[in-house]
Amino acid sequence: MQPACRSAGPNSVKVAEASRASLPRPGQICKIGRPEPGGGPPVVTSLVLLGGGHAHLFVLEGATQGAFAGTEVTLVAPVRRHAYSGMVPGLIAGAYRPDQLSFDLAAIARAAGVRWVSGTARRIRGDAGRIELADGSRVDYDVLSVATGSTARGVERPGVAEHALQVKPIDRAVEIAPALASVARTGAVPSVAIVGAGAAGIEIACAVQARLRLIAGGGAGAVTLLEAGPALFGGRMPGAERVARRALVRNGITLRTGADVSSVSASGVRLTDGTELPAHVVIWATGPAATDLLRTSGLALDGQGFLAVDDRLRSVSHPAVFAAGDAAAPPRWPDTPKSGVYAVREGPILCANLAAACRRAELPRTYRPQRRSLALLNTGDGGAILCYGSLATSGRWAMALKDRIDRRFVRRFQQLESSEE
Repeated sequence: MQPACRSAGPNSVKVAEASRASLPRPGQICKIGRPEPGGGPPVVTSLVLLGGGHAHLFVLEGATQGAFAGTEVTLVAPVRRHAYSGMVPGLIAGAYRPDQLSFDLAAIARAAGVRWVSGTARRIRGDAGRIELADGSRVDYDVLSVATGSTARGVERPGVAEHALQVKPIDRAVEIAPALASVARTGAVPSVAIVGAGAAGIEIACAVQARLRLIAGGGAGAVTLLEAGPALFGGRMPGAERVARRALVRNGITLRTGADVSSVSASGVRLTDGTELPAHVVIWATGPAATDLLRTSGLALDGQGFLAVDDRLRSVSHPAVFAAGDAAAPPRWPDTPKSGVYAVREGPILCANLAAACRRAELPRTYRPQRRSLALLNTGDGGAILCYGSLATSGRWAMALKDRIDRRFVRRFQQLESSEE
C-alpha cells in the first residue's frame, strides 16, 4: 500500500527532482547477464513481446543496442501508435497534439531489427508456447514477455461497453475530445459524468473541463466525478485528496462520493440507489482489472487475475514467460500500484533478464518496487498536483516539472523511430 500523503510546500520539488534523476538513462538500459560456460551466442531463437506497454519500450531500446543479436524478436500489438499515458490528460485538455505523445511501434521495431505484427491476442497457450490472434493466425515463441496492460473494473456492468468511453487501454482515451466536440456542435451545454475518482479519473475530469472551456470559448459544461467509495484515491492518500478536492472545486467540477454506478445508457448513468444522472458523455475511469487474455492463459495468476511473477519478473509457473506493467503481479509485493511509474522502473530489469533468458544464462537483475514514487496529476488549469511519499502540494511549477519529465520520456523513445541506419 502506498504511504499516505500530507500537504507540503514547494520545497518538495527537490524530492521530485531527486526521483527524476534516479530514472534509468539512455545507453544504460540492458546490462546482459553472464552467459553460462560454453555459451555466447543465443540458444533461444524466438522472443515475442506481446503488447506495446511502457516496459517494452525499454526492451526495444535494448534491441537497437544489440542486446538480442542472433535472436528473432517479434512485437505483437493491436495498434501501431501507442500513446504515453502521462500526457493523455493534456491531449484531452488541448495542450498537446497526438503526435507529441505517441510512439510509432512499427517504426521503432523496424529500426531495432524486430519483426512487427499488428494484431490482437485472443489466447496465450503457455504450455504450447503459442499466441493465438483474433484473425486466426498464431505466433510461436521460445520466450514470451507480456506487457498488455489492464482493463477497467466494472466494464461488464449493463451499458458500459455500449455507451461509456473508456481510458483502458490508454489508446482509447483519444476518443474523448471528439465526443465532447460532437456534443458541442449540437448546441447543447455538454454534461459529462466520469466514473472513478482515482488518479486517472481526477485527471480526466480536470482535462474534460479544460477542453469544454476551450470549445465554448470561456464557458463550460457540467462535469461530475462519481466515486463509489467515500474518498478519493481509495482513501490511501488523504493529503493528496485534500489538494485534489481543492482543484476540483477550483475547476467547477462536482464530486459525488458514495455514488456507485449500476448501469449506463445513452442518456446517462443509473446509481445503485436508483438515482438517474443525465449525461451526454460518460467516461469509465475505474481502477485496473485483469483482462480475459490473462485469465484464460493457463499461467499462474494472483487473486485478481494478473500474471504472478517472481522478483525477476518471470512467471512463477512458466519460466519461459515474463511480464511487466499492469499485467504483472509480484506476490511478494501485492500492493504494488498499477501505474506507469512502476512499469518504467521495470523496463530496464525486464530487458536485461529477457536478454539473459535468450542465452539461458542466470537472470542478472532483481525487481523490487520503489517505496516511494513521484505522482504528478495534471489539473487542466495550468497546474498539477505533486505527491511524493508523504508530501502533497500543487501549483504551476509542478505542471512545469511534469511537462519536462513527460516530454523527455517521449523524446527518448521517439528518437528510436528514426534510428534505423
